[in-house]
Amino acid sequence: MLPTLTILFVLGLVLGSYVTYFPLSIAMVLITCTACCLWLERRNHLTSRQGSGLLACLFGGCLYWTLCASFTPHVLVPDSSGALPVRLTGTIVEAVRHSPGRLTAMVQVTGSDAPLLPTPFQLRLTWRDPDRDLRRGAQIRTRTHVHAPAGTLNPRGFDYAAYLDALGVDAVGSVSGAGSVEVLDPGWESPLHLLTSLIEEWRSRVRAVAESLPQPSRGLFLSLTIGEQGFLAPEVREWFMTTGTVHILSISGSHLGLIALLSFALVRKACLLLPSLFLLSLSRWLTATRLAAVLTLLPVLAYTVLAGAETATIRSAIMIAVALWTVWLGSPHYLLHALAAAAGLTLLVHPAALFDISFQLSYISVWALALALAREKPVEELPLPRESNPARMWYWFRESLRLTALVTLATVPLVACYFNQVSWMGLFANLLIVPFVGFIFLPISLLSAVWVIATDSNTLPGAGLIDSLGQGLIASTHVLAGLPGTEWFVAAPTIPMMLLFYLLVWALLAGWPAHAALLLRRSMASGLACILLWWLWSPRPFGGEEMVRVTFLDVGQGDSAVIELPDGTVTLIDGGATYERFDMGRSVVAPFLWNRGIRRIDHVIGTHPQLDHVGGLAWILAHFQVEKFWTNGAARQEEFWRRIERAMVQRKLAATVATEGRLISDGPACRMVVLNPRPSPVSSNSTTGESLNNLSVVTELVCREQRLLFTGDIEREALTRLTHSGNSAHIALLKVPHHGAKSSLERKWLETIRPAVAVVSAGRRNPYGHPAGEVLAAYQAVETQIWRTDQDGAIWVDLDLRRQQLSVHSTREWILQPALPSADMWSIEQNNLRRLWRRWNWM
Repeated sequence: MLPTLTILFVLGLVLGSYVTYFPLSIAMVLITCTACCLWLERRNHLTSRQGSGLLACLFGGCLYWTLCASFTPHVLVPDSSGALPVRLTGTIVEAVRHSPGRLTAMVQVTGSDAPLLPTPFQLRLTWRDPDRDLRRGAQIRTRTHVHAPAGTLNPRGFDYAAYLDALGVDAVGSVSGAGSVEVLDPGWESPLHLLTSLIEEWRSRVRAVAESLPQPSRGLFLSLTIGEQGFLAPEVREWFMTTGTVHILSISGSHLGLIALLSFALVRKACLLLPSLFLLSLSRWLTATRLAAVLTLLPVLAYTVLAGAETATIRSAIMIAVALWTVWLGSPHYLLHALAAAAGLTLLVHPAALFDISFQLSYISVWALALALAREKPVEELPLPRESNPARMWYWFRESLRLTALVTLATVPLVACYFNQVSWMGLFANLLIVPFVGFIFLPISLLSAVWVIATDSNTLPGAGLIDSLGQGLIASTHVLAGLPGTEWFVAAPTIPMMLLFYLLVWALLAGWPAHAALLLRRSMASGLACILLWWLWSPRPFGGEEMVRVTFLDVGQGDSAVIELPDGTVTLIDGGATYERFDMGRSVVAPFLWNRGIRRIDHVIGTHPQLDHVGGLAWILAHFQVEKFWTNGAARQEEFWRRIERAMVQRKLAATVATEGRLISDGPACRMVVLNPRPSPVSSNSTTGESLNNLSVVTELVCREQRLLFTGDIEREALTRLTHSGNSAHIALLKVPHHGAKSSLERKWLETIRPAVAVVSAGRRNPYGHPAGEVLAAYQAVETQIWRTDQDGAIWVDLDLRRQQLSVHSTREWILQPALPSADMWSIEQNNLRRLWRRWNWM
């Protein structure tokens, strides 16, 4: 009964989270559930007590979320990016995250010199090039620009602002250089603060001695011992993701579970080795199993604290503590009940965890294992082979493979939804990597860390062994990730399809009458197979033969546009920037292409070698089948361009220089031709600044009578040349040059082309002031409809060649609007339902 009650409580939380947007629909759902319970009671399928309990959990979850949302303070921080920096004082309330050249701290701001800035609020502070360490509990003072969290807004893409909001971040800020953060004298320190300082001191010692390890072993060691993932190279994380073993890199249920399993087995074995008389005396109060369950809590809690007591780690510790409690009670087979209790307790403390990926993956994985084990006989009743050790090993290998396959299957929808990937290699990689990490690398690393803490040692014992093991693990993962077919990217499944998948899984494992069980299970299995095959295939959307779609992605301060033609030709113009820890190509452009069912790109055009335009193309070139790569012929010595060159070598792809008059594509309905630059030699040493902008590849897409112009970063010089060359005519769709900068405003050219629709690709709060007010006024003067990625998110334009009509839409249109409180509640709710439908059926 407890698992059912927990599921209904979770369903109530989900309904409560949407009650602001769909109050009438949710009220109808609750009324329908009540009527169903009453009907089941009359049919004697439920007792009155059971029905009341089920409804209480459902209504209670809905009410609990609503109350928590009402009483949780949400501070609206005004943007100070355009003003002077604000002087802030506050306390660091979470473990500080370290990475090469930066610290990231969560600060509870309690004072400021800005009268309009409300306090207290939670500030995510990034300190680049710090000259000292920061620790949780420290009181600090700094001066920084403060602004609300912001991210990119793309169809079914990752919303960084919503992610930070879920973490409780009200504002973000950054400082650079030595002395930018001042640590204040706390005066009297509470016992809790002293304990926190001691734990942070231990973590600092481990971090300091880990400098003796070379990369990438250092990043792996810190990630698995103290939960510091900032030192992991992005390519290492990518290898683990591809092989389905990325969960190894973050301290969660698998790590704590392995430590608990190892500790439980060792303590129980040690108890059984005690003298018989002593063991008999001990059994009067405690059995060996109960003693092992109690003592196992100590290493689990110690590891949780050493890892920084992150939210995901605490959730895993709660789950293991509840499981050990069932062992103490002598009911180890009630794993589903223990799981339900742990989930309920976690959600009571932090309801928003329900929408956290680590929570979902952890509990779905354990739920699948619990369902599988609940249908099995106890271990002592299993028909284990007795004839030889190889036979027993084969039996356990087969069972491990079966359980691993079940967990992989259960998490396929979530992994595909969040990462656009199906990590089928995890079926085999986890069988090797999880035991190696759990029983060899992790215990050795933790023992070394404990030795450093206990002895205050300046060296890491066993550093050579740890490095060898780490290098071997990473090298093996790299080899597995490089096998053909290991990378399998898919379109992110929609919420209704995921719900259907899990409903079929539940129906497959449910108990059915004997006469219908076989047929029903075969039907459910066939349905699951069809869904999985559809996800693995991820075909292109079925569009019209006379439709052209151009999508301007929101890549912040940069450019990226995807053109899909009626004959299936796909052209990508630019790929946004790449930063130290964030690659627009990997995180924005690639997911969009996968969600559109695109794995092959006919033409990739790098308009000019500047970071904000081609930085993200390196990842695209390395992971997509690209037929032709076009550039303006210029080269750079910066690392972002070298990555592109390495990707071209890896894929055996040569760059083609695009010059005026070159034909990019010529199909039955559309043709794309290059208008700029002129066919003249380009010097890689002189192409910087304004001259490099004017050498941008400008392309014109002509689809029957409609003309679409993509201008890169050209400025007045190139625009004037286009005007005089006779390549100017009325334009249906224009990508505004150079993000709407003043230097790219040429009024004569604009009067000539008079675009019907113009799209500005710019970043929110960019330091250049793009787009300039003067530029926007000039486009409005020629009656151009202006769309901006910094305000509207990604923008897609559909061109109907049959009707010769343009329709423009943006991701901003998908954002749900509150229906409570509102006099026109039902109208707003209907619009929200349409927005949801468009999200799920975006074509």
